[in-house]
Amino acid sequence: MWRILRVCSSAKTRLFKSLDSRHLVTAHDIETFQTQGVVCLRGAFREWVEKLKKGIATNHANPSNDRGEWIKSEDSQTFYFNDYFNWRRIPEFEEFVRLSPAAEIAGKLMKSEFAVFFHEHVFIKDPGTTRGTPWHQDQPYYPVNGRKNCSLWLPVTPVSKDSCLKYVGGSHKWGKWFIPRKFASSKNYNLIDDSNTNSKQEAFEAIPDIDGEPDKYELFSWDLEPGDCIAFHMLTVHGAKQTSDISGRQVIATRWLGEDATFANRPWETAPSFPLGLKPGDAYYTSDSFPVMWRSGQDSECTDDKTW
Repeated sequence: MWRILRVCSSAKTRLFKSLDSRHLVTAHDIETFQTQGVVCLRGAFREWVEKLKKGIATNHANPSNDRGEWIKSEDSQTFYFNDYFNWRRIPEFEEFVRLSPAAEIAGKLMKSEFAVFFHEHVFIKDPGTTRGTPWHQDQPYYPVNGRKNCSLWLPVTPVSKDSCLKYVGGSHKWGKWFIPRKFASSKNYNLIDDSNTNSKQEAFEAIPDIDGEPDKYELFSWDLEPGDCIAFHMLTVHGAKQTSDISGRQVIATRWLGEDATFANRPWETAPSFPLGLKPGDAYYTSDSFPVMWRSGQDSECTDDKTW
């Protein structure tokens, strides 16, 4: 099915590439991503905002049976909604994954041979919602090992710097893996089996108190317009204090993996938690469930003073 779609959509792909003002990833963007673990890409997906809004509305109205989650705000009247792994049933998401420059951007930021699509994740805050995001890394939540990975966090509504996620520069290179935290309570995940890991790489520990000593860290955040994007490594520590989003917020994040990404057990329930048809150590690109959406060499080359 996927190969048929790829062949049939080749002409449409060329059309979309000519119509959108594709964000050309610069050598500086790549270096920033590699050294800081996070980079802001302005206007990367401006032409996709309305289509993604439609897909997000569909997801919100028809969430998945076991992954859709509503977290109450302190006033018990507003909610923080999130859901993921719905791209195959929501046409706007599948079109974005296959035809937008997301795969190319992620692949080049990762310095990867190719970009494998892992999943998408929708986040919606009702207007007036007060809900913080605990400091965390993404990768410990996932059954994924490997250094080549990238999340693209794309708002389709304006996001102020005050309410934007904050990212700890360089934290993806700390050599530390932190225990995941529940968004509803900010408490650490409970261990199911502390022997259920693949290697000594994952010596999980409690995350440090970033808010208690903010001057110790280089923190990045931005004012964002719809179509801007924050690209970050899945081991980059990020979070946000409790703030009131007066106008609400709608975001879709897409997760991408490189050739070194392999399936991994974790000592807690992972996201996704359903069977993926992979054994520990299996490369994600070998699974039909995780298609390769871009390969190195398909487009132009990069130099120090030019874009890819």
